[in-house]
Amino acid sequence: MKTKYLFILAFLVVQVVFTTSSTFAREVISINESWKFTNGIQTPRGLGWGGSQNASATVNLPHTWNSTDFMSDGGYRRGYGSYSKDIEIPAEYKGKRIFLRFEGAGSVANVFINSSHLGEHKGGYTAFTYEITDRVNYGKNNSVSVICDNSQRFDLAPQGGDFNMYGGLYRNAWLIVTDDDACISPVYFGSCGVFVSQLLATEKRAELRAEIYLSTKSDFKECEVEFSILGKDNNIVSSQTIPYINNNRVLCKVGIDNPHLWNGVKDPYLYKTVTVLKRKGKEIDRVEENIGIRNYYVDANKGFFLNGEHLKLRGVCRHQDWDSLASALTEKNHLADFNFFGELGVNALRLAHYPQAQFMFREADKRGYVVWEEIPFVGSYVDSKEFEDNLKIQLQEMILQNFNHPSICFWGLFNEINGNFDSTLDRLNELAHNLDPYRLTVAASDKEGSFNFVTDAMAMNKYFGWYYNKVEDFATYYDNWHKQNPNTKIGLSEYGGGANTNQHVGQFVPEEDPRPTSRGPWHPEEKQTAIHQSTLKMITERDFIWGSFVWNMFDFGSNIQRAGGLNHLNDKGLVTYDRKTKKDAFFLYKANWNKAEKTTHLCSKRYTERKENITDIIVFTTAPSAKLFINGKQVGTMNTDTYATVVWKNVKLSSGKNLVEIKTADGNDSAEWTVK
Repeated sequence: MKTKYLFILAFLVVQVVFTTSSTFAREVISINESWKFTNGIQTPRGLGWGGSQNASATVNLPHTWNSTDFMSDGGYRRGYGSYSKDIEIPAEYKGKRIFLRFEGAGSVANVFINSSHLGEHKGGYTAFTYEITDRVNYGKNNSVSVICDNSQRFDLAPQGGDFNMYGGLYRNAWLIVTDDDACISPVYFGSCGVFVSQLLATEKRAELRAEIYLSTKSDFKECEVEFSILGKDNNIVSSQTIPYINNNRVLCKVGIDNPHLWNGVKDPYLYKTVTVLKRKGKEIDRVEENIGIRNYYVDANKGFFLNGEHLKLRGVCRHQDWDSLASALTEKNHLADFNFFGELGVNALRLAHYPQAQFMFREADKRGYVVWEEIPFVGSYVDSKEFEDNLKIQLQEMILQNFNHPSICFWGLFNEINGNFDSTLDRLNELAHNLDPYRLTVAASDKEGSFNFVTDAMAMNKYFGWYYNKVEDFATYYDNWHKQNPNTKIGLSEYGGGANTNQHVGQFVPEEDPRPTSRGPWHPEEKQTAIHQSTLKMITERDFIWGSFVWNMFDFGSNIQRAGGLNHLNDKGLVTYDRKTKKDAFFLYKANWNKAEKTTHLCSKRYTERKENITDIIVFTTAPSAKLFINGKQVGTMNTDTYATVVWKNVKLSSGKNLVEIKTADGNDSAEWTVK
C-alpha cells in the first residue's frame, strides 16, 4: 500500500569519511594493489584443485575483465573471474577486530580467507563487508580469494537493459581494523553503522537523532558513545554522550540553534559529525562524517523546493562507464566527470541505473547537487520470490549505505518495467519508507499503467522526435498528462537523441516517422541538437515538471546497440565516450545553465567537407547578440533569444572554402567549411 507522507521533509544527511590517521583507534587500509587475476574459477588454496588453468595476471583495483572486450562484436565476456591476494596480518593485531570491505563486485562475489568461505554477495553495485578476526593467522600472510561472476541469473537484478553489466572487483577494497573487542559496526548491510535523521530543520532550529549500531564479541562493559557535530571551524556546535547501549544500538539526540543550511549549488554547507566509542574513557573506535542540514518537498503544480525556495532541477543522467576502462573507474575519472557537470551548469544528477560509487555522493554533497539514486530494477523482471528478495536486499544496501548524504533526495525503485508488478512495487515502496521515512521514492517509466502511481513522485522517459512522433508533441503530452493527473508529481527522467560527431547535415528536417532513423546507421549531430533545443524550451516553460534529466551526459557501452554507425555504443551522450569531444548540444545547456562562464559556440564546426551550399548557422552564446562573417564579409547581426540561441536560416555558402566567423561580446568562434 502507498504510504502517505507530509512532503515537507527535513533531512540530516551524512557523508561517510573513513579515517586512516594513526591517532585514531580505527585503521582503514587500502588493499587495492597487486591482486592475482585469473579468467574463470580459481579454487582457493586448501580447497583442492578444480579451477581454471588460465594464466594469472597481476592487477590493481579497480579492475574489470571487460575493459578490452566491451565493444566486441562477439559480445563482452560474462562468466567467472578469480582474484587472490596475500595480506600480512601483524601479530599485534591480535585482540583487535579485522574486516574486509569491498565497495563493489560484479555481479556475484564469493569471498574466502585462508580457504574459509566468508559468504556470497549478490548485487553488483553495493558494498559488502565480512569480519575475518577469528579466521586469520596473526603474524603471517593470509590468502584472500574472491570469485566474481557477471553471468545473467534469474534470481539477480538487473535482468537486462541498454547497458553492459561488467564483471570484476571494479571498485576499491579495504582492510578495516578496530582497536577493541567492541566497535561501531562495519557489517550492518555494508554501511558505516551510523544513521542520522533530522526531526526538524529550519533556519532557526535543527533537531537531529543519531542511530548507531555497535558490535562486540563479548560485552559493552564500561562503554559509552560520544556523538558530536562540528562546524567548518571544527568547533563543537552540539554533543551528547550516551552510556546506555541497548541490544547493540545507541540513540542520541542533539540540536543546533540557527543552523547553516545545505542549500544546493548556491551554498553546499557541510558540518562534520564525530561518533566515538569509548571504554573506560579511552577511545576504541571512531567514525567521522560530513553532514548537511536541509528540507525539501515537491509540489504537483510548482515543482521542487529546497529550504522553502523553488529550485528548477536541471539534471543529467550518468552511467559509470568510460572508454577503455569500462566500469573500473578511479576517483580521478569521477572528478573528471564532475568537472563536465560543473561546466555544463547542472544542479541535479540521476545516477542510473544502479547505485554508483560512494565517492560520487561525497562529491555531490560538496558541490551541492540534488541526486536521484536507484536500484537496478530495470528492463525486465522475474516473477519469483528469489528475484524480489534480491531487489529488497539491494534496496536495503543502497539506502543504508548512503542514508546520510545531503545530495540524495530521491530513491528510485524501477526504470522502464512493464506488466503486472504493482504488488512487488508496493512492497519495495513500503520497505524504502520503513528504512528512510525522510526521502521521496520515485520511478522512471516509459508507458502508462497503475505502476506510475505507487511511488511518492514519478517521472517519464520520453523521446519525442527520436523514437516516435515530433519533438513538439512533448508539450501536448505533458500538458494532457498533468491535466488528467493533477495531484501526481511528474518529472522527466530521460530525453534526448543520439549523435555521431562524424555525421552531419547542413539543415536538419524532422522525419515523418523518426524511428527507422533512430534504429539505423545515420545519427547526424544536428538532429540531436534540434531535439534538445526544442525540449529545453518546453521543460523550462513548465514548473510542474519537478525535474528533468538529459539522457545521457556521456556516451556509454551497450553491446546490444547497432545504430548510428557506432556499434555497441549508445551515442545519446552530450560528450563522447572517451570524454574528448563535447557535442554541440552540450553548449546549448552550458549557455543556458552556466551564466557564470562566457560561452560562444558555433554549431556544426565538424562538418568541414560539405555537399550542400545552403545551411543553417546556429550559435549558442551568453552574449546579448552575435555577428556573422563569411570570408571576412559581415553577413548580419542578430539578437540572442531567450534560450541563448542565434540562428541564421538558409545561408548560402560559396563553392570552395568558406571561413565562417562568429563574434560576440562574450567571445568568438569560427570554422572553415568547404563546399564541393
